[in-house]
Amino acid sequence: MKRRAEPVVRGIRFAGVESARPAPGVLEAIASADRIIICPSNPLISIGPILAVPQIRGQLRAHKEKVVAVCPIVGGKSLKGPSDRMLAELGHQPTALGVGKLYADFTRTFTIDPADKSCSAAITALGMKVAILPTVMKMLAQKRKLVALF
Repeated sequence: MKRRAEPVVRGIRFAGVESARPAPGVLEAIASADRIIICPSNPLISIGPILAVPQIRGQLRAHKEKVVAVCPIVGGKSLKGPSDRMLAELGHQPTALGVGKLYADFTRTFTIDPADKSCSAAITALGMKVAILPTVMKMLAQKRKLVALF
């Protein structure tokens, strides 16, 4: 936070991830879950490290039908933090479609904001169902409404 994301991101690596292992019970929890929700967080530096742990992404793929992700990009901008800028700097589209491409192999349902409705056909073409719901929520009632849909 000291540099406030000013340096240009040229790459991301997770030191030691090759020798990392899922914590006890994680793979079993994924397998037995009724639903797995990927919250709207930075796909590169928040969700990325989790997916980089050996076996996690594969386990999510194996249970793709249960995985729902909420897009952290709305109208080309991050809900919070520098994910839009980081995506662009690393050659990804800073859009709902760009995030959809990163999640398509392990996500069955991708939730996007109505502001990104124009991306829905392209996201569907990636093999995901698209849920178009307000994802910018400031009140608890809005958050409960979104969660109730899953």
